[in-house]
Amino acid sequence: MIGSTSVAAPLARISLRGPQTLRFRSSIYRPIHQLRDIPKPTEREIANKPRLQPCDWPKAESSSMAAARFSSAHQLSEWTSSPTTILLIQKREDARTTKAMGDILSYLKTHYPHLRLIVEPHTALDHPQFEDLIVTTPGDEGLLPLHTNLVVTLGGDGTILHVSNLFSQGECPPVLSFSMGSLGFLLPFHIDSLASTIQSTLNGPVSVLNRMRLACTPLSTNGQVLDRFGEAGWQVMNEVTLHRGRHAHLTVVDAYFDGQHLTEAVADGILLSTPTGSTAYSLSAGGPISHPETDAFLLTPIAPRSLSFRTVILPGRGSVQLEISPLARSSAELSIDGKEVCLLNPKESVHITKSPYPIPCIERVGEESGWVRDINSLLQFNVGFRNKSLLGHGTV
Repeated sequence: MIGSTSVAAPLARISLRGPQTLRFRSSIYRPIHQLRDIPKPTEREIANKPRLQPCDWPKAESSSMAAARFSSAHQLSEWTSSPTTILLIQKREDARTTKAMGDILSYLKTHYPHLRLIVEPHTALDHPQFEDLIVTTPGDEGLLPLHTNLVVTLGGDGTILHVSNLFSQGECPPVLSFSMGSLGFLLPFHIDSLASTIQSTLNGPVSVLNRMRLACTPLSTNGQVLDRFGEAGWQVMNEVTLHRGRHAHLTVVDAYFDGQHLTEAVADGILLSTPTGSTAYSLSAGGPISHPETDAFLLTPIAPRSLSFRTVILPGRGSVQLEISPLARSSAELSIDGKEVCLLNPKESVHITKSPYPIPCIERVGEESGWVRDINSLLQFNVGFRNKSLLGHGTV
């Protein structure tokens, strides 16, 4: 039986065995379940949990009809069995997102009452009217992959990065992302299409874009995994960055590809990004834009001393090692997806390969490429300068 606690008074406090607590604004009773109190599934249950697997075009359609409905660039997938548990992730401290999450919870509770819904503490706090929510707290990262079949996010691109961080130690479930009308490269669905999108996703088949992640492991001077940070490595969605941080001197980094010395970078820093991350920090550092399905790494310097140092595009099949040179006058900050995780000293390094655990993003079905649409609408890609004073005279 799931362990639970009932709230009987306004602003009652419930301990979640961690640094966070929940305070509820209403005086209603409702059970609060903690993810860590739910029995772990057996090995057989894990093996048979609902998953998306590749499938063929619908038999009732010709290949041309199917191609018109499903993008050939993405993998058409169907569920092995109906999903039973959904993890809901929302942007924090945003009134519009909080209201929309209430709409999602109401819809799911009404139309799919059999689903188990996992939420973060701030979501449970914002929606005390919903019973039987399962609350996940820091330290549950090892449990989430065992229970979650589908992730639904509401907010900006940062919510997808948060999901990647929650599942940074292994496989990530399919991710269905809704936007609130804000701009973002990872948000194919608008909240207005909530009902139809959730219905089509749960019923399948769906179009899935597997976004590459990087497997990142910090190494000591003798090549052993650094254990002073508590984790053996991470799965990274956007980029791995080495930066001089607050130190006054440029950092010096030796870059290796498949064991061969590629270059010595003398710069503010250097980053290795995925194709998805090519429109993030890498782009700001002067890197190129890459299609998310490109099987490649982008090695980009950050404010290099040499003017001839430009981005190097490397095949995703290989391995990259970024080592702090003995010539470096200070340590360098190692960051993953914008989050600083540790300092690396001279002769320490980070080893990076293509992760076996991509982020499976559920995409909009149709002929148009969402990526092409996004770089034109969000980045105004290659839009020329036009003199507004001439627009009314038919000269442009």
